[in-house]
Amino acid sequence: MAKKKLFSPASAKWDDPPNTNVALVDAGVPGSLPLLNPECMQLAARAIIGLDGKVQNQSSFDRKHYFYSDQPLGFQITQQHSPIGRGGKIHLGTNEGLKYTKDIRISQMQLEQDTAKSIHAVYPGYVLTDLNRAGVALLEIVSEPDIDTPDEAALCVRKIQTLLRHIGASHCNMEEGSMRCDVNVSVYRDGECRLSGTRCELKNLNSLKVIRGAINAEVRRQIEVIHNGKQVEQETRGFDARQGKTFLARSKEDAPDYRYMPEPDIPEVHLTDQWIEAVRATLPELPEAALARIQGQYSLSKDTVETMLDEPGCIGLFENVAKGRNAKVVAAWITSEVFGQLSYRAQRLQDSTLTANQLSALLDALEGKMVTSTQAKQLLVEYMNGDVRSVADLIKAHGWEVISDEGKLADIAKSILDEHPKEIEGYLKGQKRRLNFFVGKVMSATKGQARPQDVSRIVHELLEKRR
Repeated sequence: MAKKKLFSPASAKWDDPPNTNVALVDAGVPGSLPLLNPECMQLAARAIIGLDGKVQNQSSFDRKHYFYSDQPLGFQITQQHSPIGRGGKIHLGTNEGLKYTKDIRISQMQLEQDTAKSIHAVYPGYVLTDLNRAGVALLEIVSEPDIDTPDEAALCVRKIQTLLRHIGASHCNMEEGSMRCDVNVSVYRDGECRLSGTRCELKNLNSLKVIRGAINAEVRRQIEVIHNGKQVEQETRGFDARQGKTFLARSKEDAPDYRYMPEPDIPEVHLTDQWIEAVRATLPELPEAALARIQGQYSLSKDTVETMLDEPGCIGLFENVAKGRNAKVVAAWITSEVFGQLSYRAQRLQDSTLTANQLSALLDALEGKMVTSTQAKQLLVEYMNGDVRSVADLIKAHGWEVISDEGKLADIAKSILDEHPKEIEGYLKGQKRRLNFFVGKVMSATKGQARPQDVSRIVHELLEKRR
């Protein structure tokens, strides 16, 4: 979620037109020097603290050498030997659907540069390179070998995703590549040490479903190799989701010697205890604590709360609007209508113009029958388009005053019934769906300014009188 790249002033937006967010150092221009972005350090520290790790007072960067078109520098700047974070854990248990509890320990968390994006199959025989992603900050989270099943692996990634989104450290959208996963897989025979098997690394798994599928496929493959009397070779492998199989990407013999060395152009980073505690003080209530509290306090379902926890700033919006209102109604509006608008606009809640006061006024107008449900949804659209007028002013401007005069509604309904004798005959013969036909006609005639429940009751009464 950093606005700029790790070592350059270029924008970190990955989806702008190709090669538009590129500084000299991102392109590997000789003589250009990296300059560490303090925002990236702060976001990394938030993640480390949120994952119960220890932010290191002293850390440093290294060069990891390899030559490929997605790395213009000829090396990646990373933190192999002295990372910014060590320790931490991901707790799995009944909240995640398991029948047991366990902690997945974290070994270290390190900042490093992302690579450029390689684009294949556009021009036969050529690979295109988009440098917008080159140099964007990554936080690599390395776990200890504590994961025993594909489900545990997927749940672990999901929990990290929820936490980092909630604390505002990253969007963690696996579809767009802001969260990626590599998995080391090994198997062992009963009675042997659980780490005795030869591990194979599965690269670039980009969804929870793919993580489960890839691990299951690789476990099957390794067991088959052993049953055939062969040795599992240490390899880097990919996963073909369509075939449900892993494939060889690189053997151990082909693995590059990265020739790590200290990064000479970036001095050691020293973080004081006061700086670390200041970052800690900015963190919101962590997801597990928030889940338990909000479920109990507002009587909401686990799924509803988890959905809100996934969107940074959503819990704050919910609690502000829910004061003195029906919490379930507020949560339903946020998770369906507000989230629907955010999805349509490809927008995050924190970037939206919608305020807690606007949503509160909208729901109050709906509860007070000043607007219909349809009009309330349109009010939401207006506010998310940036309109700052009051609910009353918007209702007046759009002519949305609710028709509450039942005599007027009855007159409209009678005229519509008179125009459709065949539909009335069908209703009287037991075709109850004809009621909805007439309700729709009246709603259309009133341009949506009548409450559907009032119209349905009036139409039903008029139809019954014609028996």
